[in-house]
Amino acid sequence: MSTKLGKRYDTSYKKKENPKQDPYAMLKAPKGPAICRKCLAIYVDKRWHFDKVQAPKLAASPRTKKLVCPACQKIKDDYPEGVVTLKWSDLREHEPEIRGLIANVEARAVSVNPLDRVMKIVRRKKDLEIQTTNDRLAQRIGRALVRSYKGTAAYHWAHRDMMVRVIWEGPESRPEPKTKARQRARSKA
Repeated sequence: MSTKLGKRYDTSYKKKENPKQDPYAMLKAPKGPAICRKCLAIYVDKRWHFDKVQAPKLAASPRTKKLVCPACQKIKDDYPEGVVTLKWSDLREHEPEIRGLIANVEARAVSVNPLDRVMKIVRRKKDLEIQTTNDRLAQRIGRALVRSYKGTAAYHWAHRDMMVRVIWEGPESRPEPKTKARQRARSKA
């Protein structure tokens, strides 16, 4: 394609400089089905999925390639792509509920893509830190916390969007002024 003056029309501005590439992604797909040795995720047609019925059959078959899926490799190498930090004065009181919420968000994510997993949950003094194998899962956890408990979430991406840090700060309960509390007590009596 050219312009009136004979100069070449360039579309290089449309190309991304370096697209996001996962260093743990499989570069070459194995021929036939493959199964993860650790989590029994099945790799067929360039997609990972869980199947409780097929997994034992494929694991027993000598023709099936046994390998380690990218999520299990990230967990082994301690390579998180998402870190969620929870800061809240009432965190200890609500910790079992929050862990249940995180488990539910992870279960929904794993049903769509088995490579989206929570690596570990670590208590750091008053804070709670969740490490995930995927940046999208960390963002989902942050949004779920804001929906359920209110508060605010701040998202900070690293260079070229390879990692996200989500900092969630819970709602701080403010004590009511004594006059309003007394008025409410009187109106109820």
